[in-house]
This record gives sequence, C-alpha cells and structure tokens, in this order.
Amino acid sequence: MTGEEMRYGALSAKVHALYGKRLRTEDFHRLAGLKSEAEILDALRQYPGWSQALSQCVPGSWSYVGRVEVEQVLREELRLEYLSLVHYVPREDRPLMGFRIRIAERTALLNALRRLKVGKYGMGMPPASRIVVLGKVDYKALRECASYDQLLSAARGSIYYPALLHLRPGPGEPLPDYTTAECLLRTAYFSHMMGLARRQYGGRTRKVLLQAMGGQADLLNLIHILRLKTYFPQIPQEDYLTMLLPFRHRLKPEDLRSLCAAAGPEEVFALLKQTPYRDCFEGVEVMDAEEYYRRAMYTFNRRQLLCAPPSIYTAMAYLDLKELEMMLLVNVIESVKYGVPYHASLAELVGA
Repeated sequence: MTGEEMRYGALSAKVHALYGKRLRTEDFHRLAGLKSEAEILDALRQYPGWSQALSQCVPGSWSYVGRVEVEQVLREELRLEYLSLVHYVPREDRPLMGFRIRIAERTALLNALRRLKVGKYGMGMPPASRIVVLGKVDYKALRECASYDQLLSAARGSIYYPALLHLRPGPGEPLPDYTTAECLLRTAYFSHMMGLARRQYGGRTRKVLLQAMGGQADLLNLIHILRLKTYFPQIPQEDYLTMLLPFRHRLKPEDLRSLCAAAGPEEVFALLKQTPYRDCFEGVEVMDAEEYYRRAMYTFNRRQLLCAPPSIYTAMAYLDLKELEMMLLVNVIESVKYGVPYHASLAELVGA
C-alpha cells in the first residue's frame, strides 16, 4: 500500500460507500412516473442516498413544492454528506475541501446582488445552502442588506471581498452589472483554488487538481464565448477577453483570441476544430453546450473516482457528481410538475 493510499484510504472508502447509494437510471424513470412533486420527495425517503435529509421532514407535509423548496431540501443532503466526508479529510487538505463552501458563498452573494438590482430589499432572496454558515460571509447580514455597502460589509473576510470592493459604485452610480460581478467572483474562486493547489500540493495530486480546474475554466470560457456570439452580438469583440476567466488548460492564448474575433457562433464551432477541443462540440448546438460541459465534467470526475489512486480530489469529484445528481432530480421533479419530459439521456449517464 502506497503512502497516498494509506493517507486517503478511509476517505476513499467513505466516498465509494456514498457513491454506491446513487440513484440509477431505473430510479429516475420510476420517480418521473409519479403523480406529483410531493410524491417524489416522499418516495426519496426510500433511497439511501437521499433519505438522510428527507427523514427530517414529516411525510405528506408538502402543501406546496416549488423549485426553491425542492433545492433547499436536496441541498441539505449534500451538506450532510459534505460534513460526513470532512471528518475523514486530513487537516492540511481542509482548505481545499472548502471548495463547496466557497461556491455556496459566491451563489449567496450573487443572489443578494440580483435582489438589490430588482429592488426587493426585504424579501425574495432564495435560501442559501446551510453550508454557507461555515464560511466567511455573514449570511444573516447578507439576507437583510438593503444597499451595496451592506452587501460589501457582509462579504468582509471572504475571498470575494476584494472583487466586490473593486466593483463598489460611487455616490449616485448604479449597482454593478450582474454579468461582470459574476465573472469577477468566479475569477476570485478559481484564483483561490488554483493558488491552493499550486502552493500546497505536488506530483500527481497537483496535476489532477490543475487539470480539473483548468479544464473547467476552458469549457466555461468556450460556453461563454458561444453565448455572447449568439445572444449578445452587439458586444464589441475587444471586450470579450475581459469577460472570460483568465485561466487556461489546453487552450492557447491565440486560440482564445481567434474565438473571440469570430463573426458568429458558426465560425466559433469551425475554429474549435483547430483546438484540443475539436471533438467536444461536434454536432452540438449553442443551447446544448452547457449540457456537454456537464457531461465532460461528469466523465472526468467519475474516472477519477473509480480509476485513479485515492487523493483529496476523490472527495471533490464525488461531491461534484452528487451535485449533478441533485440537478437531475430537480429536473425530474419539475418534469412532473409541468408535465414535460425529463432529461432521460442525462439520467442514463448519471445512473449508469
């Protein structure tokens, strides 16, 4: 047994035990055949991978189930599993394992900014994942903030504070653009995570961490370029690079410049054939590009979970897989609510 296997053996065993409880393709199909979203949530009590959070709810108590309520209860399962995994994480790995907290903080901050921009100061902010209370953002103050300065104060001490401070509007100026804020906060997240990977890790672990985060950044940038070309063709091309993540993995700087200068989405797809992602978007429409991103990250994470030697990324990969399973569950519940087909092809992938 190698040193890495000894160090992460218990964590890997816990992760594989949790992954063995995942919903299978036939489970998604069965849930999609139920009559109401409340029935689905009650039925999920019978599935070990989702029963922990749902056991805290009274059977048949769902008088109303909307997307907010669904995500709130399902995210509680993710929080409980996260906490159970942290128990097995070596102390020196815990800053990196905080990635789920950093993502929850970013989501809460952007939700607060969106609420301020539409003027709903006292209400309308979606409940944050309870995991955010483990972070540096003062969520109670964030939920009650009625100005950008109050939002900024709630974020003090978090990795996002410098970016938000940079966006602080002057007296009489409008609130910062949401898209710009999202880009800067996402950049702050990747800077923080990649910095941890480079400073604290070496060898194979560092390689897989940078490969995972760099590949994610590449794909997010490609999707963003496609969306800009399709839905915001009026944006000057010289502004594109300022809206992208300043990180790369397999894309070269000249690749990004060419893609940003493309006349439209069709030319972007043509140029992609000259990049390492030449086979990734074959036959994919712009509206389906995000699905490809999910599939690509799912495939990478599942391979790391099942085939790679254990490391801290074993737990990170599992939590990303669980997040995708949760998103698919929300899709199934909404398909029943609105009487439309659920994402069966994605269910086949996730439930394999």
